[in-house]
Amino acid sequence: MKKILTSIFTLLLITACVKNQKLDHLNNQQESTELKMRLDGYLNKVKQEHNIPAMALAVIQDGEILYQSYSGMTSLEVNEKVNENTLFRIFSATKLVTAVAVFQLIERGQLDLMDPAVKYLDHLPKKWSHIKIKNLLTHSSGLPDLIKYKSDLTDSELLKKLYEEPIEFDLGSQFRYNQTNYWLLAQIIEKITSKSFDEYVIKNQFDTGSDGVLFSSDSNQKILNRATRYHFNPKNQIHEKDTNNSGKRGHSGNGLNISLHQFIEWNRKLDENLLINNLSKKQMWSAFEFTNSNDDFLYGWGRYWVNGIESTGFTGGNLAGFRKFIDDDTTIIFLSNGYQNPAYDIIMNDVARMAVDRLRAQELTLEEEVMSLVVEGNLDQASESYIQLKSQNPGTDFSNLKWNINGIGNKLQFIEKDKNAALKVFDFNSRVNPDWWVAMASLAEIQEEQQDYKSALESYLKAILLNKKNEWDYNAQMNQKVNLLKEKTND
Repeated sequence: MKKILTSIFTLLLITACVKNQKLDHLNNQQESTELKMRLDGYLNKVKQEHNIPAMALAVIQDGEILYQSYSGMTSLEVNEKVNENTLFRIFSATKLVTAVAVFQLIERGQLDLMDPAVKYLDHLPKKWSHIKIKNLLTHSSGLPDLIKYKSDLTDSELLKKLYEEPIEFDLGSQFRYNQTNYWLLAQIIEKITSKSFDEYVIKNQFDTGSDGVLFSSDSNQKILNRATRYHFNPKNQIHEKDTNNSGKRGHSGNGLNISLHQFIEWNRKLDENLLINNLSKKQMWSAFEFTNSNDDFLYGWGRYWVNGIESTGFTGGNLAGFRKFIDDDTTIIFLSNGYQNPAYDIIMNDVARMAVDRLRAQELTLEEEVMSLVVEGNLDQASESYIQLKSQNPGTDFSNLKWNINGIGNKLQFIEKDKNAALKVFDFNSRVNPDWWVAMASLAEIQEEQQDYKSALESYLKAILLNKKNEWDYNAQMNQKVNLLKEKTND
């Protein structure tokens, strides 16, 4: 009798477990369907509002592809649709791959973060002899940036010009983004491996000979399945083909062209320690200690916060982004080929708010909600949403969002010639971003144009006070405006 009762109890327990598993599966399916519908709707709206020709997005969670989508045209000239074979140039997000290449060589004992660059590149000048591998990775070298010179210079001509430049700041004292750093890293990789940078990276991080990944920093080069990169011309209100060419020396900093499928696969290899081990990842994702104690950057990777949750990754060309929420085992990959208003940061943040479990449960305000309300002219509600967004993200700058709002004002002012609507948008931006001098300067300019000289004078004076670093040397121009307006208002 006892055995029969035990058997019945065991059977009931198994039946209950199976039922619970089925319920969990159904709940997971329902959540996945709801997330897909929400992300589909969100991306369609973002694509339209930011005028993005083509984009692809993936969300990977717990090792599984939670969401994957493709939309738009790779080429506006021939109406080619985006698909899983489409290559996107990811620009500076390439530096993630370069950082992994460096740590692969460190694991093999062929390189050390403390090695001086001159150990491998004996052509470097004596005044660069103190610069170490870690400084190149973290943009703390103080080297002059090659970006200021024409790309048609030969390597030797460019190096000669760079050698003549002074070191810009003390080693390790601050973060200053710089393309020279990663060009030198590529040369070091080539010296150690006796292979080209492209060959080494593809062989050691991707499937050898596979489609869906290659290096090219030339936007003019015709490449099968590559999405055309576009710049938006605000005067003509059309997308125009990009003609930028950084040459081969741009490959380690901005030259990776990759399909979403291959990027997902690269992320899988990174997660499974097939590229570098856990110890290397821990070092790569640790914060570099800048002596100014203000700057924040990891070893080749950036750090980003969404509603208090940390992620790491990098972005490129305002077009591509890779974010890894390590503690939540979630990765977001975004690829695109153009825009009217930059959207990558807004999209990455909002997708995280919808997809990362800890954030989704909070039903948070999305940055795109604010954008939509501003576009619609519903500025009172936009103000409420922006205030709520800021309260949920203390300390966040919202750089992309405030620039996008300013861009809406510029479009109204200069393209649509609707001065009153532009004034309202600039006034809104200055109120929700009271510490941003650009918003205040934009408000001053539209006030001056509408001959509200007294208000314009007040706004220019506030903008000058806010622009403490005199960005773009703009204070001189604003001071001239102040003097003219003082004459007009008899101040």
